[in-house]
Amino acid sequence: MTWRREVFFLGGFDPRGPSRDHRTCAQAVADHPVTPAGETVQIGPRQRVSPLLDAWDVHWTQPDGVSVHTRHHVMRWDDIVRAAWPRGWGAAWRDRWVVYARAFHHGAFWPIWRFARPAFWLAMLPLLIGLGLGVLWAALAALAVSAGAAVLGGALALPLWLWTWRQLEVRLDADWLLRLYGFTWRVARDEVPGIQARIDQLADELVQRATDGQARELLVVGHSTGTQMAAMVMARALRKAPWLGQRGPQVALLTLGHCTPVLAWVRDAGWFRDDLARLADHPPLTWHDIAAPGDWAAFARVAPWLTPGRARLARYSPRFHQTLDAATYQRLRSHRHEMHQQYLRAPQHSGGYDPVVWMAGPLTLAERSPAPARS
Repeated sequence: MTWRREVFFLGGFDPRGPSRDHRTCAQAVADHPVTPAGETVQIGPRQRVSPLLDAWDVHWTQPDGVSVHTRHHVMRWDDIVRAAWPRGWGAAWRDRWVVYARAFHHGAFWPIWRFARPAFWLAMLPLLIGLGLGVLWAALAALAVSAGAAVLGGALALPLWLWTWRQLEVRLDADWLLRLYGFTWRVARDEVPGIQARIDQLADELVQRATDGQARELLVVGHSTGTQMAAMVMARALRKAPWLGQRGPQVALLTLGHCTPVLAWVRDAGWFRDDLARLADHPPLTWHDIAAPGDWAAFARVAPWLTPGRARLARYSPRFHQTLDAATYQRLRSHRHEMHQQYLRAPQHSGGYDPVVWMAGPLTLAERSPAPARS
């Protein structure tokens, strides 16, 4: 039996392009532990399909004759990330104003505190560092004044405070999260140029592939902030073609290390909450979410769809502690970004979550949960 799948992948808030995604996928295929089915998995070279899509082929073949051809597309939005990426101190302080003043005023951080406390404390870390350094440099300035160097102490205190603050938050890897939160706030308020047009274009790609009808499954995959983009694209496609999943290929959404609440909990993002509700209540859609409780950036305690619906909804833990050796897992826990990237990497032991099995293997997402599981 041979069949075809089309995967549409949306990565996180990262200015790097699809070449990195292809390297990650190729490494996952190379490291993939063979399942009891005894499959072989091969990956092809990356190709530029259009300004919006890069793609490569993944072939899964089993000795019993089962063969799956997966066309793996990267839906590009890295150019939008690069254009929005803060450059210089002015942009960096603008994001801090958005996060620490406007977001707090709108109550966006209260749900993060309740449901994703590691992400909350990481976001607060730069503020705490800044306050601590402010006290330190103020004390040093006061000493300079008492020593008769008032002009020198006053002139140096503020720039040294800002410079030290910036250096520490970058070294502690908290700068990226603040960039992300600032960007998400602007998305909620429709202040990111080009993003709505891009969602429209990517949704059109999905509808066209469903219309062609050559694949058995259309699987949209989002990772990290890409889970927000994946939900937007799929919801826009459903508005354009409400028949998706009722005829043509199966339609499915797989979210990995999701952070949809970061956007959905912003007061101005009612349109995105409507998107999530539309997806959760579309009966032909299969939506599975995989989030690790130990992942600092994921919202493992919250369903990405926020409210239940009639779609086939299911949540899983990847159980990294079972699919990796103990020493590897301990190293992973000490590196926040590595833990967050593990959803895209092969496990060391088969039998649990494996991105190659889920995105290129012999089961569609719907076949992994034949009975709807709502939460």
